[in-house]
Amino acid sequence: MKILFITQALPHSRVYSGFIVIHHRIRLLAERGYQVGLASFCDPEETDGLKEMRGLVTELETIPPPPDLSPGQKIIKHMLGPVPSPLYQASDPRMSELVGRMVNRSHYDVVIAEFTGMGQYLYRNVHLPAVRRMVSVHSCAASAFQKAVEVDPRSAASLWKRLALPRLRRYEMALYRSADMVLTLTENERQEILKLDPNIRIEVSPYGVDTERFHPPPEGEGGREESIVFTAFYKDEPNRDAVLWFAHAVWPRLHRLYPALKFYVVGSNPPSEIQDLARRDSGIIVTGEVADVAPYLASSRLYVCPMRMGTGFRGKILQAMAAGLPVVATSRSAEGLPLEPGYNIMLADTPHIMQENIGLLLTDRALRKRIADRALAMVTQRFNWPHCVDTLENAIHEVVP
Repeated sequence: MKILFITQALPHSRVYSGFIVIHHRIRLLAERGYQVGLASFCDPEETDGLKEMRGLVTELETIPPPPDLSPGQKIIKHMLGPVPSPLYQASDPRMSELVGRMVNRSHYDVVIAEFTGMGQYLYRNVHLPAVRRMVSVHSCAASAFQKAVEVDPRSAASLWKRLALPRLRRYEMALYRSADMVLTLTENERQEILKLDPNIRIEVSPYGVDTERFHPPPEGEGGREESIVFTAFYKDEPNRDAVLWFAHAVWPRLHRLYPALKFYVVGSNPPSEIQDLARRDSGIIVTGEVADVAPYLASSRLYVCPMRMGTGFRGKILQAMAAGLPVVATSRSAEGLPLEPGYNIMLADTPHIMQENIGLLLTDRALRKRIADRALAMVTQRFNWPHCVDTLENAIHEVVP
């Protein structure tokens, strides 16, 4: 069987966030004998990633990412363009042509669009011939918009989202209905979409974690410094909001109580307001893009996931747990995970409780180890990649018997 993946960024092995899902799906399907092609946005300078992916797939074509838009251009795009906010950020007619050309030339049996934004290239694409189509939803855009409004209902950004939401919901649900199957990472996300439209065909193919890459350091806590860490892709609004909320609402008092503590903000595309945090506070380190997040997890005491908006599955939490870190997270961050507060994770939805939980774990080494060990056992038993790709393979065979 021939399978074409289309992605918003090159899914090489050193990526993080949802893109690591794509990497392992491609890798394991190729190892199982499928002919896998890839169409992706990619910076031309990303030579190492291109070399790696060419070794995995039978066909790879890329185009440069679409340029960033000014605020005025975004409004015009949303109001007059064919694709609503925020999905227009991945919109580029060159990708429509590329996907159609690859399917025409190589006769793929099925095309899988990773992330809803890339689903637009399977929906109303005049260049695309008849082919089975699947959309892998890492986060339902309409649900994420609604939750962002609930977090800060009086802000100008929330007003804009409230106005944009009806058009986004109509477009997104029509896109999902047009696919032969929609995939979600959690049952929670599946139910969120079915509430919006019960007629969509959806299966769950969960996130996994690479326990060979992410594992506790051999020297145990001896190799960890007094630091906390958060890893993310900061082009996504929920990740930006998480860092800014934590830095303004939790960090100041926490840092006063633990002046030697460092807060590592790891990941690509941090905007100026996040970079400014590091310029104003020497305790905050904003790394920008890194070759590998694993060393930052291995050298930290605990992981924080202070996300207040967005939907989907927090694979970053699984990676931290596999690396032997105790995790303090908001309830929204942990949605879809089989976690027990106080047993294998600490949950906190207010600044005070989050600061208290972090302080407790920083000062109680035995508790830190118990939480981390239980989380590691859960991840190892339930979230290995071969099992997770089994579910994807089963879904593909439902679409292409």
